Amino acid sequence: MARTSKAKTRLPPSRAGRPGRKRARPSKPRVLRAYRRAQQDRGAETRARLIEAGLDVFGHQGFEGATTRQIARAANVNLAAILYHFGSKEALYRAVAEHIVAAVAAKIGPALAAVQVELATIDAAGARRLVTRLLETFVDTVLGTAEAERWARFIVREQLDPTAAFDVIYGFMGTAHAMLTRLVATALGGDPESPEMKLRAFTILGQGLVFRIAPTLVTRRLGRDALGPAERETIKRILISQAAAILSTGGAHGSR
Repeated sequence: MARTSKAKTRLPPSRAGRPGRKRARPSKPRVLRAYRRAQQDRGAETRARLIEAGLDVFGHQGFEGATTRQIARAANVNLAAILYHFGSKEALYRAVAEHIVAAVAAKIGPALAAVQVELATIDAAGARRLVTRLLETFVDTVLGTAEAERWARFIVREQLDPTAAFDVIYGFMGTAHAMLTRLVATALGGDPESPEMKLRAFTILGQGLVFRIAPTLVTRRLGRDALGPAERETIKRILISQAAAILSTGGAHGSR
């Protein structure tokens, strides 16, 4: 009889047993870049935590009363991290001031930029309109921003007992006040460099600041736990009304 040949079926070799190629490892430069990025991210996070902790501790204790050990503990970092990231307690304090200015500028900056665009060609009516817009933004920022109480605590300390960091705060606040003074002077036909125009601008701002720097008095007198959206809208309405009165009288004395 003829022999029947059975065809052998070849199975593919398993991946494990296959003498295939080794998996390529990441190149050393790529690994180093990834490591450096991770280090930078961790460093930026530590720096941010120190600034946030500094904002609280400096705000409550002042520059002299605060210690680097307190700040490091609040940030949950090693004490040496302050020296590594900032070099000194003074530099950290200044970094906190810069952080506040950047945060406030992010809120108020667009409104100030709009004023800057129109300042050269604006008339009295337009100036009053822009003062209203600035007041609305101001109230929303100082009363409607969760971080505003922490900013205010630090800033008020700098107003009462200024350090070299006050120049950082003044750089922004002075510019904002100068713009408001020019609007006041335009509305009244006065000289923006005159003391009266500057004082009128301070008066417009000062009426709103009481709600930020004396919140305990305000809320207790109102029988509230906090100022909510309804109270903010009422404050805006009153401030705008008061500003209108300030901008409608005394123009003849504006250049004194």
